[in-house]
Amino acid sequence: MTVIPDTLRDLLAGGHNVWVATVGPDGAPNVSIKGSGALLDDEHLYFADMFSRKTRENIQHDPRVAIGIHDPERKVAMQVKGTAELIDHGEVFEKVDQRLKELSAKVQLPPMKYVVRITVESVWDMGPGPHAGERVG
Repeated sequence: MTVIPDTLRDLLAGGHNVWVATVGPDGAPNVSIKGSGALLDDEHLYFADMFSRKTRENIQHDPRVAIGIHDPERKVAMQVKGTAELIDHGEVFEKVDQRLKELSAKVQLPPMKYVVRITVESVWDMGPGPHAGERVG
């Protein structure tokens, strides 16, 4: 099990967008921005998806993903590598759907199509400084 460092926990709790990279069947890369990236538990991140047909298709082809998250004010950035799973029903889906409904009271959001649960396999420091590029989790 990969230990999720506190720095990543803080970034995710800060509401920063995450960038999700996938690869299609033809080898073409795809990057999609997500506003709902969060920690699900001690081993998994998630994001809710409402729009990204290409992201879904790519994950169905190859579940490996890379996620980037950045806080420009604190000059902290991290990359997460892991394996994605699409979830369209059940306990995890309901838990995330409830969180989005609470957020929808403030921001108008379309209905969620599915949850992408990512099993974290490694975490990398991508910020400026002496530890840039080092594995931290």
